[in-house]
Amino acid sequence: MIAHRLFPALLAAAVAAGCSHQQPPQAKASPAAATAAAPRSAPPVARSIEPAPEPAPVRVSKSDKELAVFFDFDSALLRDDAGPVLQKVASQAQAHHATVRIEGNCDELGTVEYNLALGEHRAVQAKEYLTRLGVPPGKIETVSFGSQRPKAAGHDEQARAQNRRDDLIVR
Repeated sequence: MIAHRLFPALLAAAVAAGCSHQQPPQAKASPAAATAAAPRSAPPVARSIEPAPEPAPVRVSKSDKELAVFFDFDSALLRDDAGPVLQKVASQAQAHHATVRIEGNCDELGTVEYNLALGEHRAVQAKEYLTRLGVPPGKIETVSFGSQRPKAAGHDEQARAQNRRDDLIVR
């Protein structure tokens, strides 16, 4: 990780900058004042501090798969069955002070541009719902993959229905 490589260099630069700072001239103190002054303690020793490891993503799962909400053909409206899924994601995100990544997806019908826009619109709809449930908007990331990441192979309606979805990942 970059932080591991940069920390020693930054620490050395900070120590060097602190050592090169010149003290302002002081008035001469009387010998009595010099004996009354408390002795200075040694400066703290710089220690190598290991940064905390990044937490592993917490995936809200159903049988080891991230949760998904599904959409009707050519629609970004959340269906009734999306509510419980989004409520579960919101409670997990709030309990872990985590972020949520919403990945909008489409079936293969439509142009690339249209599917990317529809996938983004679907992800934004889920984000707005999570925001209404209390998840801070800054903790929610949206991305659209359009039809580039199909979950189900095939070109029939059953496969297309599985590909019209938002995948929800809590990190």
